[in-house]
Amino acid sequence: MPRTLRRQWHVVITALTLLGMSGGLLVAWQLSAELRAERGAVVQGFRLGEAARSLLSAVLDAETGQRGFILTGQESYLAPYEGALVQVPAALARLRGLLASSSLGIPSPGGGGPPANLAARAARLERLERLVAEKMAELAATLALARAEGTEAARARVQTDRGRQVMQEIRALLEEILAEQASGLRRSLDAAERADDRNLLLALGGMGLALALLAGGAWLVLRGNARLRRAEAALAANGAVLQATLDHIQDGIASFDAAGQLVACNLRFFDLLDFPQALARPGTPYSAFLAIDRRRGVPVLEAPDTLRGPAGTGARLPLGHAGRELELYRNPMPDGGFVLSCLDVTRRVEAEALLRQSQKMEAVGQLTGGVAHDFNNLLQVVSANLDLMGRDLGPDHPVRRYLGHAISALARGARLTAQLLAFARRQPLDPRVLNPGRLVQDMADLLRRTLGERIAVEAVVAAGQWNALVDPGQLENALLNLALNARDAMPEGGKLTIEVGNSVLDQDYAGAHLEVEPGSYVMIAVSDTGSGMTPEVAARAYEPFFTTKGEGRGTGLGLSQVYGFVKQSGGHLKIYSEPGQGTTVKLYLPRSLAAEEVPGGGVPGPVMGGTETVLVVEDDAEVREAVVEMLQDLGYRVLRAENAEAALTVVSSGVQVDLLFTDVVMPGPLPTREMVRRAQGQLPGMKVIYTSGYTANAIIHDGRLDREVQLLSKPYRREELARQVRRALGPARPGAARRRGDAVAAPLPAGASSALAAPQPEGGGQGAGWPEGSVALVVEDDPLILMNLVQMVEMLGFQVVEAGRADRALAWMATNPPPAVLITDLSLPGMDGVALAVEARRRCPGLPVLLASGHAESSVEIPPELREGMGFLAKPFAMMQLEDALRGLRERVKAA
Repeated sequence: MPRTLRRQWHVVITALTLLGMSGGLLVAWQLSAELRAERGAVVQGFRLGEAARSLLSAVLDAETGQRGFILTGQESYLAPYEGALVQVPAALARLRGLLASSSLGIPSPGGGGPPANLAARAARLERLERLVAEKMAELAATLALARAEGTEAARARVQTDRGRQVMQEIRALLEEILAEQASGLRRSLDAAERADDRNLLLALGGMGLALALLAGGAWLVLRGNARLRRAEAALAANGAVLQATLDHIQDGIASFDAAGQLVACNLRFFDLLDFPQALARPGTPYSAFLAIDRRRGVPVLEAPDTLRGPAGTGARLPLGHAGRELELYRNPMPDGGFVLSCLDVTRRVEAEALLRQSQKMEAVGQLTGGVAHDFNNLLQVVSANLDLMGRDLGPDHPVRRYLGHAISALARGARLTAQLLAFARRQPLDPRVLNPGRLVQDMADLLRRTLGERIAVEAVVAAGQWNALVDPGQLENALLNLALNARDAMPEGGKLTIEVGNSVLDQDYAGAHLEVEPGSYVMIAVSDTGSGMTPEVAARAYEPFFTTKGEGRGTGLGLSQVYGFVKQSGGHLKIYSEPGQGTTVKLYLPRSLAAEEVPGGGVPGPVMGGTETVLVVEDDAEVREAVVEMLQDLGYRVLRAENAEAALTVVSSGVQVDLLFTDVVMPGPLPTREMVRRAQGQLPGMKVIYTSGYTANAIIHDGRLDREVQLLSKPYRREELARQVRRALGPARPGAARRRGDAVAAPLPAGASSALAAPQPEGGGQGAGWPEGSVALVVEDDPLILMNLVQMVEMLGFQVVEAGRADRALAWMATNPPPAVLITDLSLPGMDGVALAVEARRRCPGLPVLLASGHAESSVEIPPELREGMGFLAKPFAMMQLEDALRGLRERVKAA
């Protein structure tokens, strides 16, 4: 069909379609008008029937009220009658108006119904009004007769039945009116149905015509555009498949034709290389990409001639951009164009780095574990023999100074091994649920004294602090290491801030740090205002033995130990540092929903020996003999075995063994845990203490001690051994053998120097005039001063219980008998010495108190209740001054 003729057909079809739609609208309007008329007629009929029934009801009410009055003579029965006098005229008027406006019963010209009879309707209405008036007059006359002549005369008139005849005529007239109205309504409905049928036929015809016209036009349009649609559909399908393929590729893709114009791409290409998405339009020239790339200062694209590899091979360009590790490839196309593909290999690079770090740590861990086992065994032999040697030397023996140096070196070797184990995540952790904020606040005063006056220390703890499951001792050591590193970074002084808060590491953060598990953490940030670190130094800060300090100023294991501890605890560590701006080290420890564990027992009291039987199982002969000698020196009966099989032989012999003290790693086919299980099966009440210099063994899983396992790590001192044995066996039994000098102080804090305590005088217990075996509770927060003070008090013949804080001293007093004397420093963290003395006197009335202070006695305000039985000792003091102060205090107590 020619194009002109086809256009004319389009115009004709459009005109006919509009005409058909107009006819349909006209039919719809007519149908709507007829429906409205029908609805009005129905409503009129209902209203007319309601008016007729209302009139009849009012007349009946009037008659009922009149009859009731005539029968009873009571005025109250006239209420319906009196109401009807008002209702009847109103009902007549309403009925008259409805009949006048009603067209029912009057068919339209040409209709098939009866002729209209408006005169008959008017006559019927007039007659109805006359009968109603007659009825109401008859009722009124009867009532008047009843009032005038009595109810008998009224009843006689009623019995004439004239009133009933009138009432019947009224009913008949109303029924005729309603019947005429119903007949007219039926005729109207019949006419409306016929009109509906006609209109429906017209509407259907119009719709059919419109549909036919539309179908013809659609056929012409479809026939004319079929080939174009097929071609467009094929092109769109191919384009959709191509774009869907590109969009589902995780690599960035951009294809350019021979003219250097963009023909296909995905948004990933623009995200990776940080190009505006406005360039993602077909036809964008490659030069536009190069221009933007060069303006950024660090271009990642090159000119087409310089980034072109051999046909079919492509050229690879590794690069870093916006914190990502990328690989860019360019491959030629057959038509002379090329395809750029960009791969994000950040996760692969991070995974490779983590793998290398893991392999490095595993190698260091294996090396450290093997060295630690043998080295700690050697240290244990040296430690035990030095302790035993020191007990046999007098206080003024010249060799004691050399022994002190040897013990200090021993402690340094043990700390070095512990640091290596911490980095390798192989140290035994004893995690507890604690509040890190409270621990940081408790450490603040210690850090201030440790770092010196040039370093300002501030602890900031957020409200609503979460709990964490962590080893408190290792956390304190980690914070101390970070504080010392911060001090070294601020040689001219500065500020150290420790912040504790709650933190949630989400999926985005975990995606950027593959070793992090998303979740809730307790964040501890240690910030300094020091020299900071370059990115290269910060990247190596975790490596063992790496340090930027001068020769002899550090081992390079401090931050490595912190890193290993945090990782072993299931946490995360992050360093933020800029040269000249300072450093912030953030520790993220997993949150615990359990309640905080309150340490029980307070400060341990004096530890005695005993008479129980101890079976020592140790494969190293020198270590075994040293342990046996220390236990025998403490009064225990000691049995020995060189391996697990020999230990079972001793247990099977029938001898009673109270405690099994066994090494964990021993040669032989029988594992230590299996030997312990069999031994306890034969002796159910036997206690067990494990000892080891190598922690990657059967009793430690994921770096944590198994529950109910008591471990004594090598090397250990005689005091530590004595405490662990008594802890396992419980309090010493009454009458247990005890050697003089066996009272043992609590372990020193990590890093404190140690010196050998001189043996007590042979007349022990009589120092400074106090009774033999008197217990002195010594409270001092400085570890070195506490160590020296404990040694001097022991030399005066006391049994010493030591505490570094007032609350720990009070905790010990709550579970032990009162001490003979309280010796306390004035300046203590949390509660000072005076407040401690007041609370101790409240618990133990009359308790003697010796207050030590670097301030003058006159400047210390002593409450009146403490002045009795209290002495003052000015720092610094010597042994003689301490003895004089205790002797004077004893004399005042006796005098009181």
